[in-house]
Amino acid sequence: MNKEKVYESIHNYTKYKLVEMLIEKHKDGKLDNLNAIEQLSDDVLDVLSLCGLKFYGDMKHGSKEKK
Repeated sequence: MNKEKVYESIHNYTKYKLVEMLIEKHKDGKLDNLNAIEQLSDDVLDVLSLCGLKFYGDMKHGSKEKK
């Protein structure tokens, strides 16, 4: 898989997971105070971390298969 396809795949997966989290956790809430905004920021960082770890593992595992 070329780099552009990999980056597009990472982008699409990350965007999907962020939207999924926002719908699940914040559909009934309002971002009208600092605590709610901080919680949203923490949730976004959690999703980004999970996505990064998933693709890091996928790419590292994939590179081992090529050797």
